[in-house]
Amino acid sequence: MATYTKDKDVETVLEDDTEARKAMQEVFNNTSRWPANFGGFTADVVANINGEEQKGTVTVKGPKDIEISIEEENAKGFLNENLSSIAMHRGPRSFEESDGKYKLVFGDDGTHPLGRKLVMGGDGMSSFYRIKDGRIQQINRQTPRFSFSINIEESTKTQDDKFLTRKYSVFYFNPETKGLKDVESYTDEYTRVGEADLPESRRIINCEEGAISVSTMTLSNHKLL
Repeated sequence: MATYTKDKDVETVLEDDTEARKAMQEVFNNTSRWPANFGGFTADVVANINGEEQKGTVTVKGPKDIEISIEEENAKGFLNENLSSIAMHRGPRSFEESDGKYKLVFGDDGTHPLGRKLVMGGDGMSSFYRIKDGRIQQINRQTPRFSFSINIEESTKTQDDKFLTRKYSVFYFNPETKGLKDVESYTDEYTRVGEADLPESRRIINCEEGAISVSTMTLSNHKLL
């Protein structure tokens, strides 16, 4: 997924809605995360970018604490970006540290096929989700460089009866023209190690400017720190 820098939180005139907060809390509780005492992991890794393969090891302790033994620039950047994203989304945190710190309000009646619109007031990115059946089905955000929509296509249940996303697509748009810039399709697999579901593989099919590229990372021999 394209990297972006989040603007700081902003003031909002939205009034928090109790039912919207309750629904978002349920979604948060249903989502798989690493346990509170999670210290990170190491693994062997293979990165393949359009047929160019690089092998090495990784140590992941958090979104900003990742070590990669591979020196090749493209592979190292690809691995760092994706492992950082996974660590950010799977990392332990409370609802109040996450979406719960914003003003939450419903934006429609829920007849949309992907569920009810839930607006996050004050996050600085005009974010809104669509939620259905206790799960996020769509995420929408805006940044100065692009806006994007993440559409969840398939999830799996962990041993802890939590949802873990397996397949999703990301659509990127020009914020001025609203035209489609780029599409990425993600397929993720996880493996259970101890009490944590760790990344085992990720495949990204990207379409941009008339060209298709495919990148994969495959991890094995996981060890908890």
